[in-house]
Amino acid sequence: MLQVKLIFIAVASLVVISCTSKDADVPSTKVEKGDVEQIVALSGSVKPLRETMILAPYSGYVRRLYVKVGQILKREDPLVAFSTSLLEDQQFPIRAAYPGLVSQVLKSEGDYVTQGGNDGRILKYEDRSRMFVESDVPEAEITKIKIDQSAKVRVNAIQGREFEGKIVQIFQSARESENSWDRKGGAFPIRIEILDPTPEVQTGLTGTVEIRVAERKGVLRLPQEYMKKEGGVLMVVRKSDGKSVEIKTGLKSESFVEVLSGLKEGEEVLYPINEKAEQDD
Repeated sequence: MLQVKLIFIAVASLVVISCTSKDADVPSTKVEKGDVEQIVALSGSVKPLRETMILAPYSGYVRRLYVKVGQILKREDPLVAFSTSLLEDQQFPIRAAYPGLVSQVLKSEGDYVTQGGNDGRILKYEDRSRMFVESDVPEAEITKIKIDQSAKVRVNAIQGREFEGKIVQIFQSARESENSWDRKGGAFPIRIEILDPTPEVQTGLTGTVEIRVAERKGVLRLPQEYMKKEGGVLMVVRKSDGKSVEIKTGLKSESFVEVLSGLKEGEEVLYPINEKAEQDD
């Protein structure tokens, strides 16, 4: 009888040690208080407040260029003069419509240009008094985007710097699809103003925009990967007793989920292990 009891105790001890060792290998985390931010991330390109490409008004010659790349312009400054013949003396220059910066000069004096098409492009000047990022919002996210929402702007060419942004324009209709048979949903163009640009923020640079569309501060939260869905409800495995507990959630971010009920601050939950995988092991 004594031997049977000893065998039973030994087996029970092995089971406890096995379970304890198994639980020790399973990652766990605590329910904590913190912030949950819902972010919409987009890509886009930098644009100035306005820009103008000067085109040849007719086929002829570039008789005189009054500007060079990088030159600061005042309103009414002369830009370029044309003529139909190199022998023609009378020239009437095209003038700047607004103050700006000459960003491109594509032709030289004496070049023959034709009206229309890329060959007729002479120079471009820009008003950089305000700078923006232009982007497209997918159909699934457009209802979250509002005028005056704040944004973080990162320009790919400017490492280690984050700019403050604000949404100033949202198109009220989707961009037209190139294919009539495309049913994936449209994209809505938006414009985000960069509130603190530096001279390095130049037209055409690409970057990313993160728009904070919702936020909860000081709430109970849990990493998303510690939850699993069972029968249409969200469950977690409580570490203290190994039981699955139903929880109610609120705002979700890429990393965390707001916990509304089912858990208390400081409680630990286990990473959900695939039961079939356990059985196979």
